Amino acid sequence: MIRRLSFLLALACSSCGYEIGNLYEIRDVKVDIFQNDSDRRTQEFDLTDAVVHEILARGIRVNARDAAYTLKGKILEIRTPSLVDQKNTDLVIVGSLLFTLEIRLIDANGNDVWKDSRSDSASFTAARGESFESARQKVFARLARWVVSHLEKQW
Repeated sequence: MIRRLSFLLALACSSCGYEIGNLYEIRDVKVDIFQNDSDRRTQEFDLTDAVVHEILARGIRVNARDAAYTLKGKILEIRTPSLVDQKNTDLVIVGSLLFTLEIRLIDANGNDVWKDSRSDSASFTAARGESFESARQKVFARLARWVVSHLEKQW
């Protein structure tokens, strides 16, 4: 029994330094409600909520009082081009949705740690049962994953 324990202790001491978890450099972050510079209001609340849920799913504390970083976002543009049935009902036949988002991570001293922007789009077709809302949810999910990927450690 003592031989096994000494073997395990020697193995643990000679390991390569790999830690389980610890993928994210940022352990806690304050997330402000994103700004919205587009004409389509209230989208900032749902996008902020999607980002917060994705951050929480990765095990990072959100909006803790002692958070060392603040994440700020700004919706720069929302475009929704579509083809409409003008004969009968004005229903959207085919459409798309484009969001352009800018994010910044700010440290406790008010200095920018990084800043980045990205555009993401999704299309929808009424014949397939898709809607503006389903396209919006796809875009929000992809943008939220992109934001969280910025919180990972640089290798």
